[in-house]
Amino acid sequence: MKKAVFVLEILFLFTLTSVYATDVSQKMQLYPAMQDAIKSDYYQVFINKKEAFAEKMSKFDVPLHYTHLACASKTTLSIEVKTKENISSYTISPKSKNIVATINNNVLHFEITGPQYLIVKINEKEDLFVLIDECEKKPVTLTQAGVKSIMVYGIDNSGSEIMTKTIQQAIDEASTTKTILYFPPGIYVTGELYMRSNVTLYLEAGAQLKGSTHPGDYKNALIRFDNVSNVKILGRGVIDGSGWSGLRKNGAKEIYLLFLSRCDNILIDGPVLRDPCFWNTRVFQSANVHMRNVKVLNNRPEKNWTNTDGIDFDSSTDCDVINAILHCGDDNVVVKGLDDKDGYNTERLLFEKIVTLSNSAAAKIGTETCVKRFKDITFKDIDVVKCKRAMVINGFDSSAIQDIKFIGFNIEGFDFNGREGPRVIDFEVTNNSWRECVGNCTIDNVLIQNIRIYPTDNNVESHIYGRTSMFRINNIRIRNYRLNQEKITSLKEGNIVTNEHAYNVSVL
Repeated sequence: MKKAVFVLEILFLFTLTSVYATDVSQKMQLYPAMQDAIKSDYYQVFINKKEAFAEKMSKFDVPLHYTHLACASKTTLSIEVKTKENISSYTISPKSKNIVATINNNVLHFEITGPQYLIVKINEKEDLFVLIDECEKKPVTLTQAGVKSIMVYGIDNSGSEIMTKTIQQAIDEASTTKTILYFPPGIYVTGELYMRSNVTLYLEAGAQLKGSTHPGDYKNALIRFDNVSNVKILGRGVIDGSGWSGLRKNGAKEIYLLFLSRCDNILIDGPVLRDPCFWNTRVFQSANVHMRNVKVLNNRPEKNWTNTDGIDFDSSTDCDVINAILHCGDDNVVVKGLDDKDGYNTERLLFEKIVTLSNSAAAKIGTETCVKRFKDITFKDIDVVKCKRAMVINGFDSSAIQDIKFIGFNIEGFDFNGREGPRVIDFEVTNNSWRECVGNCTIDNVLIQNIRIYPTDNNVESHIYGRTSMFRINNIRIRNYRLNQEKITSLKEGNIVTNEHAYNVSVL
């Protein structure tokens, strides 16, 4: 009986693969719903007249809704968003894309061309994320040599059993054979997994690798990479940490979704990374870690701080994140240097083409600044939908921070909750650290260029504060900085405040 069921599963997978191929040839692909997905009770989404499943993540403090699809690079999509009530107001972010919609009672209609990540807000209701990836150029299929379905291990993918041991066995075996381990649609519940070198996990659209809700099933992450190389996680499936709705409520605090330590040559391309109870992804003392087309959906309450960072590169080199969207309760994309004992620095990092939404910093260096050097770090083409601080360097410890670029920021809104007002630029050297390597940072040679700040109802400041004449900030160049459509030509016009230990700060 089990053999017959297995054969039917394989036939279904071949049929599913052929359907996806047909969709790709038609230049648009609507991804299926997760098996446990709750359908949105407010939004219906239609793409080129076909309904795309819109999921409601009701387990968050403030629910969000999202739909996930793919299209070819030059495909025009006609998008309709239907709501439960007549539409009186809307925004479509990023505003830099200048998308104009029409309203017909309870239907919002607009057209776009090509893959992009959008956030639609209607009548000040919960956010709708429209996540449009580019169609996979070479999607993995079971007909390829070197591809092995996880189902051959007799695994349960209904979500009713915890399958940690079985999935770990499959990963271990895939490492020895350099196999691509294929996860077809289904729910794979697991505790902490350890990646091995030379393994590729492929999560098909509709597949969900889902964390157990028992804190005892983890040491520090859902998926842990320790001293491994040549690893890939690919596909348009979901990695869900069961964090806020499960682990956190059961007493867990510091469990990452993905934790990488002393790794090299890692690629994460395509998945939705959602619901950790702590930071989503931390890359520590690693090199050549590349993240592409990732969708980070963390808990983000309106008022409470949750410590759900997005992607943190810590004491790492030659890493990047390109084409991503991040929804976080804490900082979005972050650069740190926590360990000063083993000779690691934080260098040659790139964050590019990213949409961010958070209660805290959009793009940040610090607060942990214990390594000797931060150098050659670039944040480029960043759309900030909402933040507390947009561009941040917090030198709390003892590092030389130099050759930093913030280029092409479009900043739409700020979070005005809390004791301190929001800031566009927040650079500071301070001794306000709880670590031993305290108070001896310098910040030098920072370029801030092509910045656009959309109109707000409140004044927003920028602070650039050194600590002493030795532990100082020097050579900050601000170029093409626009506030409410006006180009700023002086610190005063831009409401940029400096102190006596910030030197050579110029605006052009």
